[in-house]
Amino acid sequence: MPDATAKCESFEWGRLPLFADLPRETLAILKPEMLKHFQNGATIFHRGDEQRHLVVLLEGQACVYRDEIFITCRSAPAVVGEQAFIDETDRSATLIAQGFVKALVLPEVTTSQLMQNPTFVRNLLRTVSCKLREATEERARHYRREELLFTEFKAHASETMVDSLLATGIDYGSPRFIEDAVILYSDIRNFTEYSNSMSPDDIAEQLSTYLSDVVDTVHNYGGLVDKFIGDAVLAVWGYTQSNRKAEDSFSCAQQLLRVAGGKHFGGHPIRIGIGIEVGKVFSGNVGNDSKKQFTVLGPPVNLASRFESKAKELGAPIVLGQTAYQALPSEIQGLLKRHPEQEIKGAARQTIYTFEDELGGSTK
Repeated sequence: MPDATAKCESFEWGRLPLFADLPRETLAILKPEMLKHFQNGATIFHRGDEQRHLVVLLEGQACVYRDEIFITCRSAPAVVGEQAFIDETDRSATLIAQGFVKALVLPEVTTSQLMQNPTFVRNLLRTVSCKLREATEERARHYRREELLFTEFKAHASETMVDSLLATGIDYGSPRFIEDAVILYSDIRNFTEYSNSMSPDDIAEQLSTYLSDVVDTVHNYGGLVDKFIGDAVLAVWGYTQSNRKAEDSFSCAQQLLRVAGGKHFGGHPIRIGIGIEVGKVFSGNVGNDSKKQFTVLGPPVNLASRFESKAKELGAPIVLGQTAYQALPSEIQGLLKRHPEQEIKGAARQTIYTFEDELGGSTK
């Protein structure tokens, strides 16, 4: 006859979901030596193990890792390792104790015996079904996060650029440096003066119409719209590989002059100034969970803004820095006027270049 301890353990194990409704004689194959204890950080099983033990957590929590990447945690009375047993494959992940863990470790032969019982199979299927439901919910949350990021990114970049980055697996929001990025900064002249005599609805409608066309133009030339700063637009080239970044940004600037020339704001033709510079910038999401924003930072960003301001002073719609000038092909360089030793606010005196377009005219 079984001793009192064995009877007690069979009774306690029978309360576990995996063994619910199993008869005493079936529970009797669960032996005391199958009860194992694991210290914090101990490996319960490794990925690739051929042994197909079925692990039932009785106390504590264990975490699942694959290639040192955290997957999930399981807490008592979870069942772990059933996939390798059912599929008859090696372990697909590693299970590590998180704190003290007490577990029932069932050898393959014991699990095979239990599988002969329809009630046990039903209980195991319920366990698998629960995990599949959790995985589906987690996948749904993951897809929702991806969709939110995708939607956010589409506000910055064209669908072609989005497809390119997704195909290469590049996470545009991860912090990084971009070498030889091209920065374009565009601003509407006399915006404050004109808007003072306009209604809020008129400002929103007319500015939105203009900015919508600006975004489309930047996207058409392979750029990314980083942000709007009031009526100003900050655009960036360099997120995808191209030998034409500087040329494309200059062509975009020319087209922006034409876009602005065909629109009005507050009853006045829109005139804009544009600054362009090339250099190394930081790119990525900054902030915390409460407020996070994608941005680019660095000297080229500041200089592009300063050059845009300089455009008004020089009476030219487009101003480029020395580095941007050097990045352009010679046929475009020949269209630019050189202005040596110019004072630039917040920077050293330097040579800059202007371009005058017949549609842009003076921006004073």
